[in-house]
Amino acid sequence: MEYSIEVLFLDLMKASILILIAHIIRSKVKFIQNLYIPSSLLAGFLGLALGPYGVNYLTFSNKASGYSSAFMVIVFSAIAYGSFSLVKHNKNENKENLKSFKGEALKRILALYVYRSIVSIVVYIVPIIIGIYVINRFQLLPEGFTILVGGGFVGGHGTNAAFSSVIMQNTGWLDANDIGMTFATIGILLGLIGGIIQIKIATNRKYTYFINKFESLPQQYKTGFLEENERIPLAETTVSSIALDPLAWNFIMVMIPTGLAYATIGHVRKIFETVPTYLWAFLIAILLIQILKITNLGKYVDKNCIQRISSTATEYLVFFGVAGIKISIVIEFAMPIIILSIVALISLLIFMYTLAPRLNNYYWFERSIFVYGYCTGVYAIGLTLLRIVDPNSKSKTLEDAALTSPIDFVEYYTLLLGPVLMSTGKVNTFLGVMIIMLTVSFIVAFVLKLWNTPHLERKTDSELC
Repeated sequence: MEYSIEVLFLDLMKASILILIAHIIRSKVKFIQNLYIPSSLLAGFLGLALGPYGVNYLTFSNKASGYSSAFMVIVFSAIAYGSFSLVKHNKNENKENLKSFKGEALKRILALYVYRSIVSIVVYIVPIIIGIYVINRFQLLPEGFTILVGGGFVGGHGTNAAFSSVIMQNTGWLDANDIGMTFATIGILLGLIGGIIQIKIATNRKYTYFINKFESLPQQYKTGFLEENERIPLAETTVSSIALDPLAWNFIMVMIPTGLAYATIGHVRKIFETVPTYLWAFLIAILLIQILKITNLGKYVDKNCIQRISSTATEYLVFFGVAGIKISIVIEFAMPIIILSIVALISLLIFMYTLAPRLNNYYWFERSIFVYGYCTGVYAIGLTLLRIVDPNSKSKTLEDAALTSPIDFVEYYTLLLGPVLMSTGKVNTFLGVMIIMLTVSFIVAFVLKLWNTPHLERKTDSELC
């Protein structure tokens, strides 16, 4: 069938049906509930099983393999709104905000930031070094292959959809997306299953300060449905629905940079050949944000609504990414995939149990299990694991992580320049900058005296908070 708008909606309908079925299965099957697997990922597995590499019952159009990259452009357009302020702040207000963070609170926030930066860098660079300088001797890896490990673990399916699109554009390696989605899927499964195992061990060894035995999350986390008394507003109404629907208003803010990116990327690449579409969309969104701020319209944009639009795009991105994985490609690179995944996991665990207690003091496990989830899947995985060990948010992990997210230089560097450098032969440049950032992180920790005497476990249950 020739590709058309009808074919697009048929693909989206099939995806929607499978996501619905997956969500219902997740709400009913206890084994799956206990793994906390996201419904879109489970739906992707269903699509993979029913597709050409499974029972060959379900097919998508020949354009479906590109949907993940398209949804990624939407996601990056939305990310900009969460990264930058939409309203003007006066200088006195900024000074007051800075004054509120002093002493131990500031040290606590910086310690988590430094720890997360170090772990993120390590999960990126160690597999790259092992892949390029060791595995390449036995099996030649395509250019850009090794950054997909860190992209999949630290960033997830969305990040690797972006990375693989850049790699395909710069190297012509058409199977990059299959490997990228595989690493991201492995990361999420290791994050969830490995995280739950670690929590069970940690409670037995008295590493936890808010629970003394492993207990699963509330029912809503298992079933995926919220009862009436648990529901919260989806977003805030900032424009009158008589004039324009509030969701449409915020959707416009995402679609303008998305559409402009596709419309102008051809002209941009005449000057900068390797600029990815998602990066260009991000930059256009930043420009739009500045216009909204200057015109005082930014206060009418609801960041929560933008986040929901981004998350919706991510759900479909994950589905199409996983459902479209070519099993033959995964089998071809099975050895390096397994080895590099193990290398990334071991690197993460080593730093978790050696560095985290020195930087995060008494609540080191609660804070490090959040970073573990964050660095093996996505923010939601870290949040899920944190909710188990710190159900009442007493460790202030979420607040501290949120405060430093806008200045996550490691994330910005890897997202915006990482795949470009790694797919154009500038491996040493990428590694060099990452090693400099790693060194600076350790120097900051020493200069600001963020180190603590390791305090692995509580002595008695009386220390429980």
